[in-house]
Amino acid sequence: STNVPIQQYCARNGATWEDVLAPFVLNQHRNGMLKNSLGYEGWSYYYQNGPSSIGLEDYVNSRHIYYPLRIWDCDRPVNSVGAFVFATAERAMDMRQKPVYIVNHNQGSGGGARSSQETLDDTEQAKAWVASIVYEGSGWTPDDVDIFNPYDGFSTFIPTTLEAFQWHGVKKGDAVDFLRGDISVEGPHPFCSGGGNLGNGRTRTAMYIDSIEQLRGTAGPRQVTVKAETAICAFAPGNSGAYLCLSSV
Repeated sequence: STNVPIQQYCARNGATWEDVLAPFVLNQHRNGMLKNSLGYEGWSYYYQNGPSSIGLEDYVNSRHIYYPLRIWDCDRPVNSVGAFVFATAERAMDMRQKPVYIVNHNQGSGGGARSSQETLDDTEQAKAWVASIVYEGSGWTPDDVDIFNPYDGFSTFIPTTLEAFQWHGVKKGDAVDFLRGDISVEGPHPFCSGGGNLGNGRTRTAMYIDSIEQLRGTAGPRQVTVKAETAICAFAPGNSGAYLCLSSV
């Protein structure tokens, strides 16, 4: 279950499930409704099939899938596809769109449970290892990362992922206050600016698409107000090491 590590996380940090996850879930749905780039209508499932503009009361009162996991903590399965054009750096210079360069790619896993149930210690150890190989491969440090779009198939993945990558100075135990702060695209910490899978449906490509658009300056209403020259984005869940590092410079 994905519940145990986050319940242990809440207990360790003196926070409730709603304290930690509700602000993130609501922001993801807001970002998903902001899809509008290059003059096209938004491609989010919710943008195209009815607003998901949920509020805190909607989140708190939504039905449980596996207590205390709520339906809004889980991404919605949808049919979707993403297409990306790869070329040499030399050829990309002459293309219509501003090129975005792949600095590093990782694959694999940080590991899993030592027994029949993954614990918070297992999760933190695995994600710390994943973050270390992403930074080692790219040559970056947390301070070098402008846009961070990790995988969010379950909201429960996020606090420990954020702390492992230490984005915007978030260290162990800091995610609670960080997520309750200003993580909007207009603010100083535009976390998961694309809305991810929670805010768009399980596209598995939202994290890539937003990162590319942010670095190109074509994210429309989602365009962040901070510097956007580098990005880390993920495809696969949990403790996976499947990350891309992108740069526009």
